[in-house]
Amino acid sequence: MKRDETIDNRRILVIDDNESIHEDFRKILAPPKDSDSLDQARVALFGEPPSVLFRERYEVDFTDQGQKGLGLLQSAQREGCPYAMAFVDMRMPPGWDGLETIEHLWYVDPDLEIVICTAYSDHPWEDVSRRIGSTDKLLILMKPFNSIEVVQLAHSLTKKWNLTRSVKQQIDSLAYCVSQRTVELQEANDSLQENIVRRIEKTVEDQDLGDAAAVFREKEEFLAIMGHELLTPMNELVSKVSLLLDSPLNPEQREHTMILRRCAQDLLALIKDMHEFMADRARDTRTGDRP
Repeated sequence: MKRDETIDNRRILVIDDNESIHEDFRKILAPPKDSDSLDQARVALFGEPPSVLFRERYEVDFTDQGQKGLGLLQSAQREGCPYAMAFVDMRMPPGWDGLETIEHLWYVDPDLEIVICTAYSDHPWEDVSRRIGSTDKLLILMKPFNSIEVVQLAHSLTKKWNLTRSVKQQIDSLAYCVSQRTVELQEANDSLQENIVRRIEKTVEDQDLGDAAAVFREKEEFLAIMGHELLTPMNELVSKVSLLLDSPLNPEQREHTMILRRCAQDLLALIKDMHEFMADRARDTRTGDRP
């Protein structure tokens, strides 16, 4: 199974030209498996707290330049194993700086959560915001940083990425469901119209005019059954979309979900109109039969 089909992606990319920073991130985010037992021994023997809280391990890749980081990101996308987030250093001579690197990363993967690792003197936040724009996918980690800050950012942003991907999959699933239901409804309507035409033609050919009321009554019963079969899945679809609207969505996802709900409501209105039309025809037929 490809990684992007799961709901617990912990892949992190670190782009920094300082090898010692790589080692720091590795100790914090991908410590050796025996480190937990060492922490427990320290607590038992010396009463020392664990070196890092929240011992969650991440799959971390490292590179020292923005161009190389872009290559790793592209490979991950092609393999279906995208990164959930990236830590990007602001200054990485002689290649791209952090902002240029981020622009290239987001061009390939707009869903990537990014943390800029910087000192205030590198780029004031006003300059960063002016160049990158307003986004909820960018945070700042000021140097020097400590391990708890890194752990909290990794934990929060990977969870956010996974939640966003899960919501997107639900929206795609609902969109497919609406599309399928629309096709089924159209096919049922076409079949119904053809059946009505055949029944009317047969009535004209084989029966007296006085039998038309019985034919319309039979048609009305058929439509009632067909309408019930269509209404049940459509009402369920509207209910599921309403539940999705109550979940945390970004503006683009909420707009798509609103479109889904509007389409489902339009289909329900179409079914209702069809019922009313047939009821009117049946009433006219009954009235016409009276002496």
